[in-house]
Amino acid sequence: IHSKKKESVTHMKKYKLTCKVNGAEKPVIISEQDSMNACINDYKSLLRTYNPKYVEIQRKKAGDGEWMHLEVTVHAKSHYLCDSADISPKPCNQMSVHIIVYKGYPLKRIKAFYLSDRYLASPNVFTSGGACIDTYIPLKSNLITVVDKVVNDMIHNPSVTNYKSPANAALIDWHKRGVQAGTFPTMPPHLLYRSDEVALPVQRKKS
Repeated sequence: IHSKKKESVTHMKKYKLTCKVNGAEKPVIISEQDSMNACINDYKSLLRTYNPKYVEIQRKKAGDGEWMHLEVTVHAKSHYLCDSADISPKPCNQMSVHIIVYKGYPLKRIKAFYLSDRYLASPNVFTSGGACIDTYIPLKSNLITVVDKVVNDMIHNPSVTNYKSPANAALIDWHKRGVQAGTFPTMPPHLLYRSDEVALPVQRKKS
């Protein structure tokens, strides 16, 4: 029995990535079990963080090489585009984004994307529907920070908008006009969170 347990541990897949730790490049290694546990723990944290009245988190069937596939829907006013050539944002009352967590998390980058025929009108969303989640930094970026970014982006919260490195520059002026008019964000951001939770701080680059 002991030999079988030892064999399973020996053959357990591990993930390795070179990261900056205290300013120095060092290899970081995690086991498959640690990767799965990190994903599950952060998923549970998401469920504790958001107000289900406005933020709906659903699990979808994960594909090969994935730990988790989430569909996150914000039930609030937003705007969407229909295809890659569309530059006329259309109003809607809810918006959904898909989040893929890959095996090897949190060392492997998370993918966030919208359906290409109904994607968020935002300077930080590519015309293909892919969400720009800024620089993904292993050991600092994770499922929690990525979801917080896209959830706030879906209500056009300017505190998470990066105008300097846009994915869709055609929407910068439109977004800024919404902010100046006081229509963005489309709802008070604190309502996205449970009353006993505090909104995560948003890191912004200096302008």
